[in-house]
Amino acid sequence: MKQLISLKKYSLYLIAGIIILLIICFCFLVGKEKGGAEPSVLKEQHETRVTLEEKQESAEKEPTSIVVEVKGAVRKPGVYALMAEDRVEEAIKRAGGFTNKADTVDINQAAKLEDSMMIYVRKKGEGDKQGQTAAADTPPGNEQSQGVNVNQADAAELQTINGIGPAKAEAIIAYREEHGEFQQIEDLRNISGFGEKTIERLKNQLTVK
Repeated sequence: MKQLISLKKYSLYLIAGIIILLIICFCFLVGKEKGGAEPSVLKEQHETRVTLEEKQESAEKEPTSIVVEVKGAVRKPGVYALMAEDRVEEAIKRAGGFTNKADTVDINQAAKLEDSMMIYVRKKGEGDKQGQTAAADTPPGNEQSQGVNVNQADAAELQTINGIGPAKAEAIIAYREEHGEFQQIEDLRNISGFGEKTIERLKNQLTVK
């Protein structure tokens, strides 16, 4: 009888030991799975962050587009959209290239383009003709005082005046075509961008005759 009781106690101890061992193994396996999952999550987060950074860098490196106008002695004058990194050479190509009458001496094809830039290509002899006309209309000894005639000058010639850029030159020509010739230099105040100070500064460089 005593041996039977001892055997039962031994069996209970054995079963309890097995249960405890199973619990320990279970806890060990669960902890291992959690430990393996965390690095995977961290790795995924890291890869996501790297991907976002690469996309941002790629977006920053992408050149922006600009719009320029090409006029004069080119085959297809007009307004063209190009990339900010392009040069004047690319704008000329988009406009069909130079015509046979183009004077390319003053065109810097390596110059970098700017947004709203106007590229004007003169025809051969155009500059000489304008110079001869101005000389013929200018009394002897008074060549420098006459300045550029706002009633006859084209956009390129107007831009030779310090303070008149592409936009103002086009505005002068547009006003001249719509309202007729300027009667006096002060009439420029009717054009946006020409204030009293600007007109006063340009008086010695312009003429309406």
